[in-house]
Amino acid sequence: MKNILTYIEIKDRAPIKLSLESLSKASEIAKEKSTESIALIFDDIVDEEVEKLKAAGADKIIIVKRDAYNMEDFSNTIVKVAEKYDAEDIFIPGSLDGKDLAANVAAILDTVSVTNVMDIKFEGDEVHYVTPSYGATVLTVSKVKKGTRIIAIRSGSFDKRDDLAGKGEIIKEEVDELKDLKAVIRDVVTSTEGVINLEDAQIIVTCGRGASSEEIYPLVKELADVLDAPISGTRPVIDDGVLPKASQIGQSGKIVSPKLYIGCGVSGAVQHISGIENSDFIVAINKDEDAPIFNIADIGIVGDCKVILPLFTEEIKKIKEN
Repeated sequence: MKNILTYIEIKDRAPIKLSLESLSKASEIAKEKSTESIALIFDDIVDEEVEKLKAAGADKIIIVKRDAYNMEDFSNTIVKVAEKYDAEDIFIPGSLDGKDLAANVAAILDTVSVTNVMDIKFEGDEVHYVTPSYGATVLTVSKVKKGTRIIAIRSGSFDKRDDLAGKGEIIKEEVDELKDLKAVIRDVVTSTEGVINLEDAQIIVTCGRGASSEEIYPLVKELADVLDAPISGTRPVIDDGVLPKASQIGQSGKIVSPKLYIGCGVSGAVQHISGIENSDFIVAINKDEDAPIFNIADIGIVGDCKVILPLFTEEIKKIKEN
């Protein structure tokens, strides 16, 4: 196996969590195969963030300075850097931008990209990639027979490591920017509701349809406030306008992997479960004892959220006070 290149997506001058998860897995494989793990970033980052890349196993940190994101230019640069540093595998975080980049990089290299990779297995010299299908009810195993392997990593599938001790050699490269672009981003407009960073949250409180009424939702919000946690929603809650689209978790929303997930009135449809199954610990509150979410919950509480949530919140307040 040749070297492994990981594209590091940067937000607010720091690598996103999924970038560090992707780099960690790439570095684990590189160490096992005695190759180099190479991180590619398109912006300067502070020393503290460089240390995170080293801790996640980066032997080389390639910096190609760019003022703004452009899918075509970034894809071209990823290919150029991969060729120069003899990378046969390219890991890309499976964010919205990352999935675009993976497909475009694969097109440039006349190969394929494997998206939503949640596990990587070796059988001799063959590499097998496991991806979820049909709301994660079916697992598909794929392999790339020839050419560079382009892998888009699914959020929460691999641990973010801080013990891999890469060399962290910083190298600044000059790659000519593409001028003949099909599309140019002139401006980025963010929602007035603010950015909801569910992917990096350690605790997430989720509101299902069973807790989205005017009577119960304030109790969900109080619990989230006490825990200093963001509120997410299932698709019906988003469709009803209770929470913004950015709050949606599931097959058509975000994939999360918090240390603690609390589902309030969440039934556990397969589309939602596919977005939370990598959570470390799941607590479910639902008055329907046959709700599917109880099949994956570490703790299941059968009861009305209107009754349970105030008790739950008070106990957490007591714990925090002590």
